[in-house]
Amino acid sequence: MTDQKPRETQDLPAILLVSAVPQTLEVLGHILATDDFPLLHLDQGAGIAGFLDQHHVALVFCDLTLADPGGMDVLRLIRQHSPAVQVVMFSAAQDFKTLREVLRERALDYLTQPFSPDEVLAIARQGISSYYHYLHQDDTRREAQRRMADLVLLKKVGETASSGGDLQQLFDQILDSIVQSAGVEVASLMLLKDDGMLHIASARGLDAAIANRVRVASGEGISGHVVATGEPVLVADIDQDRRFTSLDASHKYKNQSLLSVPIFIRDSLVGVINVNNKVSGEPFDLEDQNLLVTIASQVALAMENFDLVHHLRQQTTALERTNEDLVRVNRARTRLVCNLSHELKTPLTSIMGYIDLSLSFYEKLSDSELQDNLQHVREEGQRLERLTTGMLRLFSIESEREIWRWKAFGVPWPIADTFQYFSHRMAAMGLEIDIDIDEDLPDIYADQEKFGMVFHAMIDNAVKFNRPGGRLRVHARKRLHEGYDYVYVQIYNDGLKIPVAALDSIFSSYTQLGNIDTEKPHGVGIGLALTKVVIDRMHGDVFLEEVNEEGTSFGLLLPTEATYNILKGE
Repeated sequence: MTDQKPRETQDLPAILLVSAVPQTLEVLGHILATDDFPLLHLDQGAGIAGFLDQHHVALVFCDLTLADPGGMDVLRLIRQHSPAVQVVMFSAAQDFKTLREVLRERALDYLTQPFSPDEVLAIARQGISSYYHYLHQDDTRREAQRRMADLVLLKKVGETASSGGDLQQLFDQILDSIVQSAGVEVASLMLLKDDGMLHIASARGLDAAIANRVRVASGEGISGHVVATGEPVLVADIDQDRRFTSLDASHKYKNQSLLSVPIFIRDSLVGVINVNNKVSGEPFDLEDQNLLVTIASQVALAMENFDLVHHLRQQTTALERTNEDLVRVNRARTRLVCNLSHELKTPLTSIMGYIDLSLSFYEKLSDSELQDNLQHVREEGQRLERLTTGMLRLFSIESEREIWRWKAFGVPWPIADTFQYFSHRMAAMGLEIDIDIDEDLPDIYADQEKFGMVFHAMIDNAVKFNRPGGRLRVHARKRLHEGYDYVYVQIYNDGLKIPVAALDSIFSSYTQLGNIDTEKPHGVGIGLALTKVVIDRMHGDVFLEEVNEEGTSFGLLLPTEATYNILKGE
């Protein structure tokens, strides 16, 4: 075997001559020397595969009479190891059977000795041409396969982007497609967060713990460089790229090549896609970059679609809730009209009855009987006045047409006025009254007249729904809630416990407990709704409290003037 230049130093592919006969090598070498292709010599077929790996060979002239391995064995080895390399077999035998066997093993041709120079040169030029043709076909085939794989990948990414599913699931599916179709071991999709840093949203080939804590600032590393410049980064060899000489990449990039592209949504950079470590070991090229840029556009489209669909779903949900509320309010208004008509008709009927009775039997009624009738008329008139006034005030406050006269005042005053008003009813029911007010209770801040209406409505409920001989408890305490000063007021009665199903609607306008079609509803749904509207305007809270025994307990959180001013400014 003769020493030859390594494959990578040659500009043209070589012609290899394999024969154990020096004279044969000399004759062929003399004939082929007229062409520009370098000549290589081997005196045996052993190690032919390794030799082809080390040298750029296009054509082999092989002696059929070689021994161990024989010429036919060498032919088979070459065709299996390097299909592009063309082989011409030769010997002194002019045997048709030998010719047929040589051609069956896909040799380019078979020459018999002595050689004809013209025939040798013609076959050599045909062999070189066939070698280049095979390479071109192979390149074309690989390029077609690659383009088909790219189209399949883009199709899969496009279908994923159009699915409208969970965004995290979408990112994971896209990365799976990139890893499988693009043939990479490591891929990551990073998004810019509110802190201005890149966070890994999804990754393949990275340790999960590392991926969760990675944060990359603009201008930092390769991904940060993409964020800072808005341009893709294609690195053929990280050790040779002077832009990133500070990186110790040996532990991350086993083939030293990587690719990183930006994700843009409406000219705003929102993230980066990174890939490295091609399974094939080859470096990334511009075709890879163009493919990943297209995928990044698909990711951006998917993110926009997700935001749009999410926004539409939110709007749809909000509209559905609004429609449900409108249906509920409409039904509640219908129930209110039915119930209110009954509530208004009852005192009106009573008033008309006492007046008709008094007029019909005026001369027969004593002064005390006439006075008693007038007293009943007065009470029914007051009841009618409370119903109409409460409804009109609720409508007025809800429509924000009321004038609010804000001032600081103590809770004991409206409590005392309300208990004085209901004293006769409480006494008639034999209620046990428990009032406990802290001495150092701060003033609350509200419209005193409107808060008086609130407390009046709450005590009216506590009396109305109580049982004969039951308790009515009012406690007032100073309370610190979420760092702000409030007055907490508890109003408890021994009546029936409000059902859990009513908790979500009890403070809604026009809601009454009970069914107008099967039983007499409790009230006309004004008191608690009025309470809720006024307390909300005060930046306070009203809520139903849990009780272990029978009964109902309401809690009020009433802000001080300082708390009100803070909450109003927020």
